Amino acid sequence: MNIRAGVAVVVLSISSSVALAQSLKDKEYFADQEKYLAGEVTSTNERCGNSLTAKFDWSKPPTPEDRKTYSVYSYCGAALEAMRRVCDSQAGKEAVKQKIKSLTCSFGPQRTVVLKDGTIDYQVNFNSSNDADYVFEYLQNNL
Repeated sequence: MNIRAGVAVVVLSISSSVALAQSLKDKEYFADQEKYLAGEVTSTNERCGNSLTAKFDWSKPPTPEDRKTYSVYSYCGAALEAMRRVCDSQAGKEAVKQKIKSLTCSFGPQRTVVLKDGTIDYQVNFNSSNDADYVFEYLQNNL
């Protein structure tokens, strides 16, 4: 086995272990959040005239306490709201169509946003505020 194949097997094993470790409650929660996010993606694609995709990176999921307190998809949806605002101008709409193909939301100790190779990586922090404004400002400066 070459090194790449070995790495792929290790990554697949880790991913499978995480999936198997989830309870039914977790799986249903994650599926609901994905469904709600898909609705936000649809309205963003309609406004921006593109076909971007969005997903959560559940490798470091929010704690059960955070899930009870915060609407996870709405924090991620703030990035989509920012994109819709950018698309209010024709120049912004063209920039989004050309430069943004997907959005990945993850969770961590600090809110961050990075656009690289057509993907926005948005790390959610539940203690942050004005998230749509934060992402909008980033997009205005980086598209």
